[in-house]
Amino acid sequence: MAQPTLSKALKLLENQVGTPLLERHAHGITLTPIGERLAEHAGVVMAQVRDAADEIAQLRAGQGGHVTIGAGPSWVRRKLPEAVSRITEQRPDVRIEVQTGFDDSLLAGLTTGTLDFVVAERPLEDESAHLEFHLLTADDLVCVARPMHPLAGRKAVPAEEALALAWALPPDDTLARRKLHGRVMSLGLTPPRAMVVSTSLTFLLTHAAQTDTLIYTTRSQLLSPEGSRLTEIDVPELVTNRQAGLIYRAPGLLTPAARAVADALIAECAADPFN
Repeated sequence: MAQPTLSKALKLLENQVGTPLLERHAHGITLTPIGERLAEHAGVVMAQVRDAADEIAQLRAGQGGHVTIGAGPSWVRRKLPEAVSRITEQRPDVRIEVQTGFDDSLLAGLTTGTLDFVVAERPLEDESAHLEFHLLTADDLVCVARPMHPLAGRKAVPAEEALALAWALPPDDTLARRKLHGRVMSLGLTPPRAMVVSTSLTFLLTHAAQTDTLIYTTRSQLLSPEGSRLTEIDVPELVTNRQAGLIYRAPGLLTPAARAVADALIAECAADPFN
């Protein structure tokens, strides 16, 4: 688009919304806070347009398609591999891509349209605009450590005592870390200082199995190969609930291929609603 045409379009847009969207200064042009918010809405709209084009193409072809899924750490171990395997056997023409990560990065990819849907922990209410959630599993976030840990085997360990020990945790912006901090703050205590921080749940589980370090994860992780060497530490004051499931862009429209994978995952979780 030519620069004069672009300037005219931007001016028309500013007139329509009734407020400046750009700030011009000596170093260039930046978006105003309202401009940034409008750009987020535009990203959602563009993602929906791409969804529509993909779905129409798949419907015209009758089958096939490409699905890109964002998955939280626990889902790449259980449930999702089984669901994907089921679909690849039933529909070998469907191409499936799985991207892993923690909450913020996955939801960002969903909003911008790089992911068809996400399977992860339920986002907080103030972060779920333009998103829809389908509950699949529920579990508790608990303190976990190796069986030789000083707190192992004790009943009803006081939160203050556990918080004073060594911890290994995911980054601050993950939901598990934020839930732990929120729970601790509600008790009037100071959140633990993580000696080790990692975006890899596998690393955290393996590290905890080798040192006297506490981590904060779901009970179902004790069923994983890495978690099988760990045990729950009974700290009732720090237990919080975790709901997880499918997260879509509102209004929850999926391409036929993406819907097939989502339905397979729903079926997997119906038999065992813990992950």
